[in-house]
Amino acid sequence: MLRNYFKIAWRTLWKNRSYSLINVLGLSLGITCCLVIYVFIRYELSFDHFHSNADRTYRIVEHNRKADGVQYWSSTAYPLAEAIRREIPGVGVTQTAGPDSRIISSTDGNGTVYRFDEKRVLFADAHYLKTFDFKAISPDGIWLAGNATTAFQQPNAVVLTQKMAERYFAGAALPYESLLGKTLTINNSDPLVVSGIIQNPPRNTNLLFDILINYQFYKANNPYYATNWSGNYQGTTYVTLPVGADPQAFEEKLVALQKKYMNAEDIRRKTYVLQPLADVHTETRYGENIGSYVISRTVLGGLASLAVFLILIGAFNFINLSVAQAIQRRKEVGVRKVVGSSQRQLFVQFIGESLVITVVAGILSLGALNGLLALINQSMTLIELDLHADYTVWWFGAGLVGVVAVLAGSYPAVVLSRFQPIKALKNTFSAPQKGFSLRQGLIVLQFCITYSLLVGTLVVSRQMAFFQQKELGFTKDAVMTINSPRNQQDSKLTVFRERLLQNPAVKNVSFSSGTPLTENHYGTDFRLKSESEQMKRQAEFKVVDLNYQSLFGLQLVSGRWFTTSNIVPNGQPFNGFVVNETMVKMLGLTPETAIGQTVVINEGEAPILGVVKNFHNRSLQNVIEPCVMLCWNTGFYGQIHLQLIPHTGNEPNLRQALQAIEQTWKQIFPDDVYRYTFLDEDLARNYLIEQLVFDAFRIFAAISIFISCLGLFGLITFAANQRTKEIGVRKVLGASVGNIVGLLSTDFLKLVLVSILIATPIAWYGMNQWLQDFAYKIDVEWWMFALAGFAAVAIAFATVSFQSIKAALMNPVKSLRSE
Repeated sequence: MLRNYFKIAWRTLWKNRSYSLINVLGLSLGITCCLVIYVFIRYELSFDHFHSNADRTYRIVEHNRKADGVQYWSSTAYPLAEAIRREIPGVGVTQTAGPDSRIISSTDGNGTVYRFDEKRVLFADAHYLKTFDFKAISPDGIWLAGNATTAFQQPNAVVLTQKMAERYFAGAALPYESLLGKTLTINNSDPLVVSGIIQNPPRNTNLLFDILINYQFYKANNPYYATNWSGNYQGTTYVTLPVGADPQAFEEKLVALQKKYMNAEDIRRKTYVLQPLADVHTETRYGENIGSYVISRTVLGGLASLAVFLILIGAFNFINLSVAQAIQRRKEVGVRKVVGSSQRQLFVQFIGESLVITVVAGILSLGALNGLLALINQSMTLIELDLHADYTVWWFGAGLVGVVAVLAGSYPAVVLSRFQPIKALKNTFSAPQKGFSLRQGLIVLQFCITYSLLVGTLVVSRQMAFFQQKELGFTKDAVMTINSPRNQQDSKLTVFRERLLQNPAVKNVSFSSGTPLTENHYGTDFRLKSESEQMKRQAEFKVVDLNYQSLFGLQLVSGRWFTTSNIVPNGQPFNGFVVNETMVKMLGLTPETAIGQTVVINEGEAPILGVVKNFHNRSLQNVIEPCVMLCWNTGFYGQIHLQLIPHTGNEPNLRQALQAIEQTWKQIFPDDVYRYTFLDEDLARNYLIEQLVFDAFRIFAAISIFISCLGLFGLITFAANQRTKEIGVRKVLGASVGNIVGLLSTDFLKLVLVSILIATPIAWYGMNQWLQDFAYKIDVEWWMFALAGFAAVAIAFATVSFQSIKAALMNPVKSLRSE
């Protein structure tokens, strides 16, 4: 019986292969998009779930109350971990610093030194790889050589990932045990002893590292940071609570630790909170880990909604075409009922047809999935993805195919199986009016989704263009940033500047702790000297040189920039600040009255020398923060900025200029690794999640339009075939091609206009909600809806008019004869 059902289903689908092809294409596109989104969402929600005690592991975060509000920090004071280990027994705890960049050097058998500027160097204590053991990924353990018990016994121990081991020791990397005890050098000075080799960590982790160095090494070289309870300095503390322990009770114990070790002011304004490890990747208010990224659950929820919408559009096409074809199959149903087929048997028969179509669409989708995932992994250059399909995806796909087959096929099967045989055979049957009402409703829903996606694409594209075009208050074009040498010497920096300025392609050179817009910046508290301690606010802290203002084009509002009188020897107190307008406003001053006022920061006090016009020191998702700049310790110079002369044809070629700059670096800093970026590329990285949203809207809007147009094309084709005789009669009576096209198109275009009316307030609300996440944003304007509506109508009209014109041009004699 089942064989017979599928045989009849196949014959029917082949007979109506044009409609079958439309259904297969629509469903396969919807299923493919749904599977891709499923794999992406599952990947984003899988971050750090593969550790043995992930459900009991928490990151300790800090809520810092200042006079200007609460600030949320993912880092904590370095001594916190040791205090927990000492005074709260039974709790697993681990401390990290970084990840940060360091120069790691290796030497081959011939004495040749190879230097690498590594960005993911993490300082971790001996408990780190016990807390984060990656057991779900590697049940036998991630250790290729060494073990978690002995790997951190030496203060200068280093654990390498497989990738790093093969980089530093080339062909000698196997067997890995032979590498234990070998020596590397950090920052051209201190030796590190290889104590372990582990597998490369997966990409779906916020704990990104390539190299693990014993935290004791960091503590010995940074005693001020390691013992300071008032700062946090990129230190992160993780705890693993006992089974059944109450996180809130543990937070109360942290309060007791604060009272014991912190000063009164820090106790008043700081609160430690436990953040579940599973929330680290999707909680945006604590920012992203260095080298990683965070993505909000709102974005993931939006992508899930897109997946559902695209599946529904494909299913709506199937329902519409199946119900439309019901009239053609009325005699078939009548004959089957007369010869004894029950309504249940007919229902199973028609469900079988929908299952065949859906299974074919599912097979095509699964076949395309791996290729699409590989393409996405390669095309996402700003973030590293490792999207892949495993058996769970196949099960999800199979389940999705079954659900779609039932949902999309049930209503057409019910309509077809309920035909009354006498009316069907007498050709007096007409489909129930509610069937046609449902069909119209489905078309409206389809275009509601399509129109909303068009509006979303316009809004997001305008917001992205706003990011790219908005004046940031500083020069960003043709600005190149080089990593500062590790062992800075003022004399060498001066020589390097002079040599660079001899290059005709270099206009200006500046040294600083960071560009005007720096996400991972230094922070400091500030207040007027006349204010109490409780009036501390948070400001960004930049160490700059005399050329910083001219290179970045910062505009003075009052006072002056730094002069040679403000340059003090390292270790001496600074003698002046330049601040931005936001800081002046928070102090309750004006740019004019601020000059000469003494400001106290964590690092000391000095008068305000000048006030610069506000520039964006955070990405445009955030408001401009107070900023204090000073000429001070050159040890804070983390970057060297070069303003290049734009190449217009007369100036030196950019490639030659870059080669000359690199050669100059190697001559003056032969022991350092040369690395550079361009500022506009760095700024683009601040909007990688927004770019992801934009790409998703753009791609899925195009797919939604295509699927909807497939459905419209099928319906107008069916309508034209059903009205062949009517069209012939109208043409004989003098109707023009335009009259016929209008006759066939009007009903469909009315439905599109209704969908626009319904979807406009929904799209307006949704996009306004999305824009609330940005401190600086565009306005959602009427023309965006008008343009999206015009596009939707134009696309729908182009789709239906193609088949309408074809029907209108048909010879009426042939049409009437065929009837």
